[in-house]
Amino acid sequence: MPKNELTPERPHDVMPSCGGPQPLYLQLTYMHAPAWGYGGPVRLMFDYARWMGGNSDVAVFTSDVHHDLTRIPRKSETISGVPIERHTLFFPSLAKRGFYLPSPLMCVRAAKRIRSSPGPAIVHFSELRGPVPLYALLLKVLFGKRVTLVHSAFGSLHYKPGWRRMVYDALFMKAFVKLVDLRLVQNTHESEVYGKICRDYGQKKKSKTVLWPLHLDGVPDDPARYSESGKNHAAVRQVRRAYSIPEDALVFLFLGRLHPAKGILRMIDAYRKFCLTCPRNTLLLIVGRDDGFQASVEEYIASNEDHGKIRIINNVYESRFDYYFLADAFLGFPTIFEETMLASIEAMGCATPIVVSREADIPFVQNERAGLVIDFDVHTAAEAMGTIAENLAPFQASARRVAARYFDGAATSAKFRMLFHMEMVEKLGLENHESTDIQPVWRDENTTVERTSASTWRV
Repeated sequence: MPKNELTPERPHDVMPSCGGPQPLYLQLTYMHAPAWGYGGPVRLMFDYARWMGGNSDVAVFTSDVHHDLTRIPRKSETISGVPIERHTLFFPSLAKRGFYLPSPLMCVRAAKRIRSSPGPAIVHFSELRGPVPLYALLLKVLFGKRVTLVHSAFGSLHYKPGWRRMVYDALFMKAFVKLVDLRLVQNTHESEVYGKICRDYGQKKKSKTVLWPLHLDGVPDDPARYSESGKNHAAVRQVRRAYSIPEDALVFLFLGRLHPAKGILRMIDAYRKFCLTCPRNTLLLIVGRDDGFQASVEEYIASNEDHGKIRIINNVYESRFDYYFLADAFLGFPTIFEETMLASIEAMGCATPIVVSREADIPFVQNERAGLVIDFDVHTAAEAMGTIAENLAPFQASARRVAARYFDGAATSAKFRMLFHMEMVEKLGLENHESTDIQPVWRDENTTVERTSASTWRV
């Protein structure tokens, strides 16, 4: 059994009792549901909030803008049982450059909610810098041990040089490292980076870092689409006809924000290289929302007259699983360490194998032949695409099996609730009334991580 799993699985319909008042689970975010186009963090945090519903009070405090920075008129609403309270995002145009300025009332309202709650509080956020992390740190300072501060990295730890980051880190990162109680990371690289941050900013005590891969949720359950050997070819052809995709083509898919850091241009280079030696009809689908980079991508495509072999498709959130299913392989070659791409896990859930660069590494994929993780260069990427194309059926079957075994949302939700239960039991000195047969792998900030395979972790 891989060491970074919380094992074994057992059902928990509600948050386990800590032997006291009902806990409060509170999220602070820049964007939340229904701003789905913002990317994986919104969907993941929304799922976490749903999971914690049971016997926990849940509250989400976020800004009042969609992913396209238009205002959301409702200042509060409940979506799928998750109560969401929105506060003004000042100067939303600055968000295009990565500057988010949510109203301080967000922090004030969160503090009032914690103060009025009779039980312990979990404050969960996923930003590394900016007002939201500072609001979270302030809540920890105000309420001390009563608050368990949780940070999900979600690929935010990658290094980008800049004087603003240097000033921010000098002022606040030591407090961040000291005050966050629990850190959730996706893979070995993110764990290593977090360990370095802890060492650089003086954390001496044991660092509560847990290896926590992303999860898969919402894939349509349609057995007719699949077979033991992968996909039902008749079903694939049917879906392709519905979206005007050539039925006989070898189809590669990228799905995500159209942003320079996503590595779209080098993906196009690899696809062009692959096409030089592939006798089949091929198609590359670049699917997602424009994040200020689409014009550059279109110009790059036009420069090589690739119009017939590359398509850009926008605004497909509701139908994204159809695109995963109709594709033969998913590609992801980001230029920064954004770690695991949620889209790649969703693709595997639709029996579509993946080819990703090390910057988007995913546990279990390489060893179990659900796809390939490469150190990117154009030649290597093209070769990997060829390997998938030549062995499509076994890769498809493995992709769906790996997604179900390691990234299933239903099983992960039980582990997620138990993780917080265990942390509060330890932190508050409460009596544990629950079995502790689900044990997380705690990481020390000085632990060296050795990559032994794509599916194991050596501590």
